[in-house]
Amino acid sequence: MSEARVYAPDLRGYPGTAYPKDGYDVFTLTDDIAALIEALGISRPVLVGHDWGGALAWIFAHRYSHLIRKLVVVNCTHPKTLVRAVVEVEDFQTFRIPWVPVFELPWFPEFFISTPLGRRILRLSFTLREGQKGAMNTALVDELVSRFQKPADARGPINYYREMVRTQLVSQKRAQLEAVYATPITVPTTLIWGEKDEALSATVARNSGRDAGCEVEWRPLPGVGHFVSLEAPDKLAREISRVLHPAVD
Repeated sequence: MSEARVYAPDLRGYPGTAYPKDGYDVFTLTDDIAALIEALGISRPVLVGHDWGGALAWIFAHRYSHLIRKLVVVNCTHPKTLVRAVVEVEDFQTFRIPWVPVFELPWFPEFFISTPLGRRILRLSFTLREGQKGAMNTALVDELVSRFQKPADARGPINYYREMVRTQLVSQKRAQLEAVYATPITVPTTLIWGEKDEALSATVARNSGRDAGCEVEWRPLPGVGHFVSLEAPDKLAREISRVLHPAVD
């Protein structure tokens, strides 16, 4: 099996990056990905994304399919599919993500997350969502959580939620996003899914192809929770290798 070069950048506004005041809407964030591909001089890479990275990967593929060879999304429902499920309370999806309305509050969420108590709760948001007890890489979780030492460290990530909600509520922005969705994804697309994800419904996620405008290959991982890379990195690596080298299965 040939090897692959992997680039794993921090997203805009996350600890370890600059903290710009704006640019947390999905249009700017997906433009960031396009700019990174250009800056690295990569020709049509395979784009892999999880959670918020997965949401951006879906939207990026609608906008820039010509820039990538394949799309791999890990435990992230297509954003249009997810929003519809939240509005229609499909498979209780509305109640699976209770932190979203809390994140709409000004200043308090980022302040709280940067306190010792907030960091403990943030750590629990990882460890309580593992598919099998003891499977999660808690040392890496601790390292990730330790990065949120001051409100500015959490403001960017929380602004992703604020801007996405704003995009849904502001008619002009919502129409702009709907126009993006109207262009089908044109690259082979795989959705890898830890089946014990309690935050995002697998039943809802399996409808993602309807909104992606393309066939989506469904690759379930039994016994694995939402944070696949922290809990089952070997299984995830095998799935990505299978996409990179289709002859190997």
